[in-house]
Amino acid sequence: MKLRLRLALLAFGLTLGGLALGLGGLYFLLRRQALAQMDQSLAALTHSVLNAALADPRHHLPPEVGDLLTQEEGVSSALIYQNGQLRYADGALDVPEPLDATALRQGHGRSSQSGWRVHTLSAKGLTVQVGRPLAPLENSLALYVELAAPLGLLLGLAAGGMAWFWVGRALASLERLTQATRHFSEATRLPLPQGQDEVAELARSFADLLERLRAQRHREQQFLAFAAHELRTPIAAFRANLEAARLEGALAPAKIERMHREALRLEQLAQNLLALSRAEAGEVRRQALDMADLLRDAYDRFQPLALERGFDLVLRTYPAGVWADAGLLEQALNNLLANALKHGRPGPVLLQSGTEGSEAWLEVVNQGQEPLFHSAEGLGLRVARTVALALGGRLEFIPGTLTRARMVLTLHPGFSPFPQDWAGGREDPPNKEGDRV
Repeated sequence: MKLRLRLALLAFGLTLGGLALGLGGLYFLLRRQALAQMDQSLAALTHSVLNAALADPRHHLPPEVGDLLTQEEGVSSALIYQNGQLRYADGALDVPEPLDATALRQGHGRSSQSGWRVHTLSAKGLTVQVGRPLAPLENSLALYVELAAPLGLLLGLAAGGMAWFWVGRALASLERLTQATRHFSEATRLPLPQGQDEVAELARSFADLLERLRAQRHREQQFLAFAAHELRTPIAAFRANLEAARLEGALAPAKIERMHREALRLEQLAQNLLALSRAEAGEVRRQALDMADLLRDAYDRFQPLALERGFDLVLRTYPAGVWADAGLLEQALNNLLANALKHGRPGPVLLQSGTEGSEAWLEVVNQGQEPLFHSAEGLGLRVARTVALALGGRLEFIPGTLTRARMVLTLHPGFSPFPQDWAGGREDPPNKEGDRV
């Protein structure tokens, strides 16, 4: 059963139940009020009949009192007893006798008996019972029920119909989103529902989620195409060199060198893919470490490549303690430095680290164009950005005369400016190192 129908039936049931309770309560209230008015009238009439019977030696009623029994409020019957024997009757004569046997023995009382409302009163050996039929009252209440029942049913149906209409209006945006999700691969933009109610907010949030999923899917497709392209190049080179070696019967030193370079490229691609997979899965193995140490290791590791390509590596480090994954952070730094040596102009490349407030940072600065930071970025930059996010930090590209690729992480709470005083530091002096070129 659909939500729209369930809500309409719920509105119908609640409205019908509420009306039944309300109209039923009103029925009993009207009946009680009508009986109270009848009792007030019968009490006064009973006193009048008793006083008139006591005043007459034969205990008969005078004509003016008898007229009271047939007044507009309703026909009544009066029975006068002496020592339990009926002595006189007036008014409506087709009545049960006595009207209330229990009250007759007690000499007083008020009750409903056999369709009559009866009042009993005694004085000086006389007992008077005055009754009035309940049929007019019951007929009026029956008419009320005959009118209220179909009215309640009609109002319940009207409430259910209105709920069906307005719920349909409210859920229309969700219906459109449902249709859109069935064609999620299409390039059409999802509809943005209007309104400020909860359903509209949910629909807008869902539409935004679908747009982000679509964008993520597009980025994944671009990434897969880029990774396939990157892998195809070294694999093709390997195949060409192997085919040449098969034809020549031996491998020349130059071909061995080319195959070694391609093997290094394949290893780097594999490491990047592994780091990206771990970072996106949240598989982070944190430990206390100093980003200055990472920069020193990277300086020694990339110095031969930098000299080969005409770059001068310059190391300027301050201690910067963080709680991070050493393997992921090292891979991200390798990618940033490799990107600078690949796309920058020959000249100095600065490796720097430091702290600002509650944040620790490292950066690679080179003279080159600012790398694009979007969905089409290369695998290396994507790995660096994803690693930064996985470690609770961010990757920034700061434009200017020099391109600054800066990774910012949260400073380790146990970090001290004296590295020997914290769990991940070294025992070197805390002073700034001189530039290493």
